[in-house]
Amino acid sequence: MKKQFILLAIAILFVSAFAILRFGSTEAASSVKTNVSYANDVRPILESRCGKCHMGEFVSEGLHMDTYESLMDGSDNGPIIVPGNADDSLLVQKLVEGKMPKRGPKLTPVQIQTIEDWINAGAQNN
Repeated sequence: MKKQFILLAIAILFVSAFAILRFGSTEAASSVKTNVSYANDVRPILESRCGKCHMGEFVSEGLHMDTYESLMDGSDNGPIIVPGNADDSLLVQKLVEGKMPKRGPKLTPVQIQTIEDWINAGAQNN
């Protein structure tokens, strides 16, 4: 009987810990998604990881990332951001597939998530 009680207590402990971690992280993630700022969160990532090829006088594929407006204009191939839909945004697809940036370090999962959250929240100039 004592052995069954101990096993039950351990099972409850694991289920409780899982629930706290699972639901606690969901609340934190959802609050971050709505607070992503282009100026404070996204632009610094683009400057540090994409700027060599997409900022300045000579840019690759006609994709200027110097300003919010030029980023939203897209590239020679069309729009790269679909506000409200990161999955359909070419920028996110290239980042997730590891095709961009071509030179320099790839974006971290946290950086990609920040860009996805910003796009999913409407890709506002905030």
